Amino acid sequence: MLFKIQVSGLEELKAPKIFMGLNEHNQELRERILQLIIFLIILLFLSLSQIKEITQFLQGAIEGIRFFQPSPDEYFFLSFKLSFSTALLLETPILLVYGVCYLFPGLFSREKFAFGSLLLLSGTLFFVASIYTYKVIAPAALTFFFSFTKDILEPLWSFQQYIDFLWTLFLGAIYCFQIPTLQIIFGFLGICNVKRCLNWIRYILLLATVIAAVITPSTDPLTQIVFASAILILYFTGTTLLFTLEKSRVIC
Repeated sequence: MLFKIQVSGLEELKAPKIFMGLNEHNQELRERILQLIIFLIILLFLSLSQIKEITQFLQGAIEGIRFFQPSPDEYFFLSFKLSFSTALLLETPILLVYGVCYLFPGLFSREKFAFGSLLLLSGTLFFVASIYTYKVIAPAALTFFFSFTKDILEPLWSFQQYIDFLWTLFLGAIYCFQIPTLQIIFGFLGICNVKRCLNWIRYILLLATVIAAVITPSTDPLTQIVFASAILILYFTGTTLLFTLEKSRVIC
């Protein structure tokens, strides 16, 4: 049955081992992918029905700005892009649950702990990065541009370019906020440890400055300092987590 949601993966953590053949695994994977596609389509239509509210929410990152569309069809096609991005964001928790249900039964206890912890950490950092971009990085960059031309030009921005600007900041923050996750993965693989992380601080400081200069589409120092500071905080957070795991003998 197509919509019989297979949450049995979580129950199998406590149940006896049931070995499945390759065909059964492939069939389960196909069903999960098909369900995810259908969920995505449903969320896409729901997002399209609320596109006005989504647009107003995105415009809330900066006040006092009027937006325009240079061509009659620009916002029409942009609304599909925004709706699809929103649908993907809303489907992320469902994707994580499906991944857990599919992979967990085949893992050992130590692997389950490591995988579950990394999944929780990565998901948390993803949503923190989204909020941090919307509440801190984007307002700082947009306020700089707005104040720079406030007494010279009328603040009338293209909504398409505004969304592209936010999207660049968002992707940059998403990738950078996964630094602690990468540190822990490298720790499990034996590539790095706390001592090495501390020895790399000077290089991380330089790298954070370069990344902030490349990712942030603005040239104002405030936005770059905010972004670079976030990268350094994330790096030290990952180092602290790595230290905790080493002390608890989770990572040898």
